[in-house]
Amino acid sequence: MIKVILNKDDLTIIKDDIKNQNSIQEIDESNQVAIYLDDKNYEVLERMIKRITTNRKEFLFETPTGWVKIFLRDILYIESFGTEIILHTQSLGDVLVKQPLYQLETLLSPHHVVRIGKSYLVNLSKVTFIRTKLNAKLEIELSNNIKLEVMRSYVKSFKEQLGIGGRK
Repeated sequence: MIKVILNKDDLTIIKDDIKNQNSIQEIDESNQVAIYLDDKNYEVLERMIKRITTNRKEFLFETPTGWVKIFLRDILYIESFGTEIILHTQSLGDVLVKQPLYQLETLLSPHHVVRIGKSYLVNLSKVTFIRTKLNAKLEIELSNNIKLEVMRSYVKSFKEQLGIGGRK
């Protein structure tokens, strides 16, 4: 039996990984929980650690007035209006940054932030629902009920990133 102690905040990140685990126990009045895993569930433990460390990743972005530190888990989506690039976040609201969209895509794509249109990047961990639309487009709904469209030329790469593509 493996005992893993986590913050309660991290529990929401890994809820899909532990749904089949029956032993979750709250620790005193602290902000911690203990999860008991079978000795043979190393792949579950590995996925849990990877998700938690990815969501704790932080980035520095240059703004017109200075620099701001934003955690990856706070980024909902990024959009551009001409030369203005706006990071839409959960905790800080909208943040105007100076980096061009293509640089942000290069920086964040290893962390599951993908392009869904000429002017949009989206954090895949914030996608809660996907609907098909006319003209081979997709509509995605984010965790805060914001709806965005995946443009037709980006649908294939979007699906591949999610692992829901067609035939292999």
